[in-house]
Formats: sequence, structure tokens, C-alpha cells
Amino acid sequence: MRNLRILSYLAAWGSLLVSCSSAPAPVADAPKPAETVETPVVAPAENSVSAIPASYKDVQFPEFVYVAPHPRDYRVEVAPGITGYIASDRSLPLVNFTVYFEESSLPSVLKDEAANSMVSSMLRRGAGGGIAPHDLDDSLEFISAGISTSAGTFSSMFDIDCLSKDFKNLLDLSRKVLTAPGFDKDQLEIVKAGFVTSYDRRYDTPAKVLSALKAKVNYQDNPRLWDANGDEYKAVTAEDVKRLAAGTFSSKRIVFALSGDVDRDSSIAMLKEFFAGWKVEPAAEKPAPKPLSFLRKPGIYVVDKDITQANISMNQPFVKRPHPDYYPAAVASFILGGGSFTSRLMNRVRSDEGLAYSVYSSVGNDYRDTSMVTIALQTKVESVDFALKLIYEEVEKLAKEGPSEEELAQAKKSLIESLPSLFDSPSSTAIIFAKGELLGKSQDHYLDYVKEINAVTPELVKAMIAKYFDKSKMTISIVAPVSKLDALKPFTVIPLDSLEFRN
Repeated sequence: MRNLRILSYLAAWGSLLVSCSSAPAPVADAPKPAETVETPVVAPAENSVSAIPASYKDVQFPEFVYVAPHPRDYRVEVAPGITGYIASDRSLPLVNFTVYFEESSLPSVLKDEAANSMVSSMLRRGAGGGIAPHDLDDSLEFISAGISTSAGTFSSMFDIDCLSKDFKNLLDLSRKVLTAPGFDKDQLEIVKAGFVTSYDRRYDTPAKVLSALKAKVNYQDNPRLWDANGDEYKAVTAEDVKRLAAGTFSSKRIVFALSGDVDRDSSIAMLKEFFAGWKVEPAAEKPAPKPLSFLRKPGIYVVDKDITQANISMNQPFVKRPHPDYYPAAVASFILGGGSFTSRLMNRVRSDEGLAYSVYSSVGNDYRDTSMVTIALQTKVESVDFALKLIYEEVEKLAKEGPSEEELAQAKKSLIESLPSLFDSPSSTAIIFAKGELLGKSQDHYLDYVKEINAVTPELVKAMIAKYFDKSKMTISIVAPVSKLDALKPFTVIPLDSLEFRN
């Protein structure tokens, strides 16, 4: 009977489809079609808006005008020493809350480096406040939420991502867990295994070797650069991590970033209550981070590795921001190698000679330490000498002749028009302002950015290239087979097992 009913239903449905697809009955006394009248095609006037340009080069665009959001429109103070930025966006029921504490996490002796590097992970993974790690994981997964932690050289932070309906509960949960971290021993074993694996594979790729070589030949020894080894990671105990984590998240200066589906006024009231109940032990006495210092020993340094593509990084000390040379140097670097296919290095080394897939230059952007300028590329081992020769030629040419009017205009335009990408979401906006306040950036920083870029002249570009891309002051780090680099001699060979900082 059931099958008969189904067949009847299908038959009825088929009849309906047939009736719907049948041609309509003719309408009585339908009017005869009107005679076709040819309408002459009128060519658009020469200056008509609809005229199509003969070439894409003739397409005219309105002038790009962008004014970055201002921090004062987002900034709030919830208590003495506790400020933040709230970027409300009610389009989705999501909230991101990031809190930064101005405090350092730095070992005073090498034997503590391994445990200190695990503090960031264990503050969250070890759970706390009477909550077991697996219970916390299950609870967060059930409501599609996340809590993450970090303890770094200059600041520590924690972050909450959740649905807006769960935000208040997540604040309470994070306070329980992070003010009394548990440092669960089973979770510590998992974290330790990860660190041991990372150590064992630290030189698996040429890029990793190059990064270690670049640090080794440019910087003096510093606790911030110390490397623990596999045995030291294995020996870490929960007590070691707990001791080094003491005082984390207890800074007197706190800056937060709150964004998403939140009401500004009610959020301020909620955060006042949250931070008023933030009970932690006083911060432990920790040494102030020592600035990084340069060795300043220019030359060519090589790690011997049997590969077909040489990995190369050319570096020179630059500036610590804020510094008047930063913006003109950024424009100069964009013209030299930072502007992808509009840059001189890309056109000469890749497009003209086919020696590299990617070659670029950059200038460091650091408010804590003196940074470096960089020229980097990969090229066939057999073409290293020729590629470096071309790079030197382009650097010297730009330093001597300066940029063309078109190059300078393109560099300024590209750098200024990249500004909106920094504020592409409420979360990005709140976080960039919070980080800026920690670094001491002025409230008008992103307004001044446009003025500073536009003020760069051809003479400034020449001066920056000559000053900061001087091959006589550069270290050239290369990972490649030593036997195929005779044309570069003299150079210093650095053994792979001596790249770590352990003094």
C-alpha cells in the first residue's frame, strides 16, 4: 500500500509538471506585432562619460583620500593605570578581548631558559582556579570559545574569543584560571615534547639555518637570544615554570583592546568590575630587558649545506623608532626592493636576468631595539656572485642618481594606500591602538604617517640608500655549499653546531 501511494504521488506530480510546462493557450484577438523600426546607433561623443579609453593607461580614477581612525575616538580609562580601546561592531555576535600587561619575562641565568620559554603555554594549558585542563578545554569547545596566553620580553597578554552572549562568563572563567594557574604536570609533558621536537628540527630547512646564522653574525650575546637544548627542555619541572611565572598578569600598567558585539557604556561598567576583582600576587623582581647590541663585523658568513638554491640575507644596523630617518628610508627601500614588481631589484635580478623567484629589501620597524635593514633572496648556487653584483650595482645607482619622479610617486602612493589595511576590522583597529599606546606612539601617529611619507624628496632617498644600504657595513649571511662559492672569497665559515647563543 505504501508503494502504491508513492507511485500515485509521483504520477500526480508528473502530471503537474507536464501541465506547467505546456505552451499557453493563444489569447483571443491578440494584437499583431508592430513593424520593426531600425533605430540608428549614435556614437558617443568624444568627451562623453561613457566613452571607453583606448588604453588602460588612460583610465582616470578619483584621487584617493583616506583618513585613518583616531585613537581618541576609541580610548577609555576604567581605572588608574588601566586604559583600553573599544571598537563596537554589532554585525556579528562575536567578541574579541585582548589584555596587555607591561612586564618582562626574561631568565637571569641560562639554566632557566627552557622553563621560561614554557611559561606562555602553561599559563593557559595548565588550567587553574580549581579547573582541570580537560574540563577547561571541553567547556571552551562546547561554546566555540578560546582563551590564549603569552609572556614575552616586554609584555604579557591574554586573549578571549567568544560569542557575545558568553563574554561575561568568559571574563569570570579567565580570571579564575589566569590568576591562579595550575601548571598541570601531564600538560607540561605534552608542552615539553613539543619543545624537544622543535629543537630537534630547528635546522630542518635552509630558511631556519639562515635565520639562526643572521642572528649569530649580527648580535652580541644577550639573555633575550639564549637557546635551550633538548636535554634542558626535558628536565623542566612544573615547579620551575611556576617559579618563573610568578607575578605574570600583575602589571600596574594594563592596556586592553575590546571589539565586536559590545555596547561601549555597558562594557566599561563590566570591565571596571572585572579589573577590580583581578587579584594576583605582586610582580616578582625581574631584570629589565637588556637592549640588543650589534657585533658590527661586516663580511660574508657561510653555513655549509648541500643544497641547490643559496639562501642569502644582507643586513646592516638601522634605527630605533621614533627616528627621523625611518620614513624616508621606508620610501627608499620600497623603490629599491620593497615594492615587488615595481622595485629595481625585482626588475633587474628576476625580470631581466631570471636569477631569483623573489628578491626584496626592507627596513626594520622597532620601538624597543635598534633594528636592521635587509636585502634577501634565493638564487642558484652557481649564480650567487652574479646576483650580488647586480644588487650592488642597483644600490649604488640609486644612491648616486636617486629615483625617477614616477618611482617616487608610486612608492608614496603605495605606502599611503596600504594604510587602510591596518584597520580592516574592529579587532585590528582596537589592537593596533592598544599596542601603539604600549610603545608610546603619539595619538596622531597615523595622521603624521601620511605627512611624513609625502615629505620625502629624491635627495632624501639617495641619502638613505647611501647610509643604510652600504655594502661595506653589511653582513652577508649565506646558506649554501661552501665548495661552490670560491668566487666570493674571502668569507668565514660558521659551523652549524655553533649557531646557538649559550653564553
